[in-house]
Amino acid sequence: MTDRTIGYVGLDHHHAEPYLRTLERLPVAITCACEPNHSFDPSTVDPLDDVPVYRDLDRLIAAQSVDAIFVSLPNRDTPRAIERAVRAGIDVYTEKPAARTATELEELASWVEDTDATVCISYPWQSHPISRELADRLDDGFFGDLRAFDARFVASQLTFRDTSHFIFDQAASRGGILQWLGIHWIQLLSWLLEDPIDRVNATISHGTSGVDIEDGAALQLETEGGTLGTLQCGYYLREGIYDTRLDLYGSDGRSAWDPMGRTFGFDGETTLELDDTSGEWNSTPHRSVTHEYNPEPGYGGAWGRTFVEEFFAACDGDGDPPVTLEDAIEVLRILDAAYESAETDRWVAVE
Repeated sequence: MTDRTIGYVGLDHHHAEPYLRTLERLPVAITCACEPNHSFDPSTVDPLDDVPVYRDLDRLIAAQSVDAIFVSLPNRDTPRAIERAVRAGIDVYTEKPAARTATELEELASWVEDTDATVCISYPWQSHPISRELADRLDDGFFGDLRAFDARFVASQLTFRDTSHFIFDQAASRGGILQWLGIHWIQLLSWLLEDPIDRVNATISHGTSGVDIEDGAALQLETEGGTLGTLQCGYYLREGIYDTRLDLYGSDGRSAWDPMGRTFGFDGETTLELDDTSGEWNSTPHRSVTHEYNPEPGYGGAWGRTFVEEFFAACDGDGDPPVTLEDAIEVLRILDAAYESAETDRWVAVE
């Protein structure tokens, strides 16, 4: 049974096929698509059925009746696409970060709030079972006074990637490794900590010839409550290899987690390591929580599907979407501060 109709906008994106695979597993129908890049052949997108493909979003909206659109356009073009859809009464699920800067979303968010439309930004890591385990333990006071965090997102070098694509173009995207991959942990930490990141000290590097976005970044972060953290990210490894980390340190406990594994995928298992320093786990102070994946295609596998299901629930009036425009603006303000810090060589406050 099909509950709603979907238009997909932005087929020339490496996440388009995974999102379409996710939607295949839900009670929805992809009835149309749009790809503004005339040099891109939509027939190369494997999960896309034989549906009309438009080269302009306004034409799609005029010709088709859809309940929601999924968007994976360049950051430069995403705010305008959201606006067009919302003005037509269409709900929107969009690839992160949804804009190049916070300013590009702020005015949009102010009037979207006064409409009935639901807009969700795709940061599905917060739906991962281990992320929710961490959130529960933070709420329960396992960590005590949270003192520090350490995050890492290192991926394969740009020599193994198609750097002619718009995601590696500064005008279309604004940034590189920090904006595309490091941002996942910035958003997840913002959601987990419930203590806003207050200031940033960042250094970025451009080590790949012919590419105008950064391929390396190192950040120091401090929350309003005084928690100190670091984020290291870069395109440094050989093809297909990842090195990720998300560790939390508190007065009463610590956690260690490798979210991605050596090669990214949604099978096998992932383990959260926990250490109690409060004495409450005196007999077994070190414990682990292992999540075994039930393999499932799509972006984020089963937990990515859960995130999309939460978006559809919000469309039906069941609460807010899992990540709102205001949440996305908060993340972009941290990025704005990071890029300003890298340019000025000083700590920058997050507005």
